[in-house]
Amino acid sequence: MTEPSPQADQDTLHDGIRRLMAAAPMPAVAVSVFDRAETCFSAVTGTADLTTGRPVGPHDWWDLASVTKTLVTLPEVLAHLDLDSPLADVWPPARPFPVGRATVGQLLSHQAGLPAVRQFFRTAATRDEIVAQAVATPLVREPGSGAEYSDLGFLLLGEAVQDHTGLSLAELAQQRSGLRFGPVPGPAVATERCGWRARVVVGEVHDENAYAMGGIAGQAGAFGTLALVTAAARAWLAGTVLPAHLHRAATRCRARNAADERFGLGWWLPPTRGIGGPAPGEGSFGCSGFVGNRIWLEPARGYGVVVLSNRVHPSRDNPEPFRQWCADLLETVATERKGTLHNA
Repeated sequence: MTEPSPQADQDTLHDGIRRLMAAAPMPAVAVSVFDRAETCFSAVTGTADLTTGRPVGPHDWWDLASVTKTLVTLPEVLAHLDLDSPLADVWPPARPFPVGRATVGQLLSHQAGLPAVRQFFRTAATRDEIVAQAVATPLVREPGSGAEYSDLGFLLLGEAVQDHTGLSLAELAQQRSGLRFGPVPGPAVATERCGWRARVVVGEVHDENAYAMGGIAGQAGAFGTLALVTAAARAWLAGTVLPAHLHRAATRCRARNAADERFGLGWWLPPTRGIGGPAPGEGSFGCSGFVGNRIWLEPARGYGVVVLSNRVHPSRDNPEPFRQWCADLLETVATERKGTLHNA
């Protein structure tokens, strides 16, 4: 019997992805699949803004939500701050507060003892007020005694790295990857109809705390096109973002909790919240963004996947269809991909 050709395998894979994209439960979705050298599949489809009916295009800018943590804040923290130093030693504003005892590494791996989230935007009117409330937030456990995914640690680390470098996260992101903080220089994909802002959010950060901070924050605020996000994710797959020892440190397990969530530095490791699909490979890692984004990297298998979407448009209710769709996509890629990826 004749074996299928590599190109036939790739055609099957690409057809499977396109079928899933056509049936996506999100108004707009973008997907890329890539290896360490090149992008092998890239497509966008759907409606960027349901209020206008505008179709999404390849040059649209997508709100990256918490993907900001891994593609923007994480590499700058690793490049500029010492992992083993307490936050108080690298950022003086933390000295009077309990969170100052947590090390940079504990903050990156969600072991600082901070709660998951706080709605500072409801009581603070300025960036400085939000930062002051965040650094003074009482800990829910001692640093290093357990892991809980938290926006607050990355909010504080974003401030620390900006003060250390003298550059804003917007400047650092543009220098490293071309990712942007708002306002973006082109068409943007709409996210939620925000009750607090009384409008559909387009081209400005969805995350309310980040918005109240002027749109630039360590936990959220970055935007990217599919091509820019793919390039940044592919650099992590290839291990070229940082020196090898820092890359290894970021992608190995640093913390595990009772819910079987496993964290590296910034990155999530399987089986955390099912992010890697039903059959993640050894050494795989990724991240997720609340508005409907996912990056999943499979170093041992030699490929990665980026998903950008506006699953919160027009409402954040009912996230389960997006999660199941991502699981189906990752299963399709893992099952159908054989041999070396070729250009679509």
